Amino acid sequence: MALFRTRSAAIYGIEANIIDVEVDMYNGSPRDFVTVGMPDTAVRESRERIKSALLNSGFGYPKKAVTINLAPANVRKEGVGFDLPMAIGILGAMGLVKSADQHLLVGELSLDGTLRPVRGVLSIAACARQKGVLNVIVPAENASEAGVTEGVRVFGMHHLAEVVAYLQEPDRFQPFVSSPHQPSETDQEIPDFQDVRGQASSKRAL
Repeated sequence: MALFRTRSAAIYGIEANIIDVEVDMYNGSPRDFVTVGMPDTAVRESRERIKSALLNSGFGYPKKAVTINLAPANVRKEGVGFDLPMAIGILGAMGLVKSADQHLLVGELSLDGTLRPVRGVLSIAACARQKGVLNVIVPAENASEAGVTEGVRVFGMHHLAEVVAYLQEPDRFQPFVSSPHQPSETDQEIPDFQDVRGQASSKRAL
């Protein structure tokens, strides 16, 4: 398989938009790793993070040239959250994972394949629900934030290898379940605005 497609999302303020991540591999030097679609510096630097994460996770690295297109091409892509979908796209093009069309992926990769949290996952989960994407894969530390969104299944993952295992055998994994917050004695002791007399403008601004 030479062409593989995953989905991610780009953050613009507090809004998120779906981004298609298309990965194509072809005969050429493995040094040829091109990302197109208006990526910023952090996205372009993902090449080295992804390569190390794939190697250190035991998946190897393709001995081919790689082109990654982030569509739509006329929208600027910012941040490190595209590491995970790009890595999964490469593994898919290598034939190591199944289709991920029904999933939205976001996450930063450490060099050993560990997933690091990213910003904006609540907006991303809401965007996935709006666009009819029912499964969202995020770093484990972001699961509680994304998990408050109703209508989508959120999977918090710790490592790239865990994401691959999920895509191969999804029935082995359970989505994150948000538990209702129970106020503790400590919570009840924390002062709030009802304890402040006057200062209406300041309280409204805060």
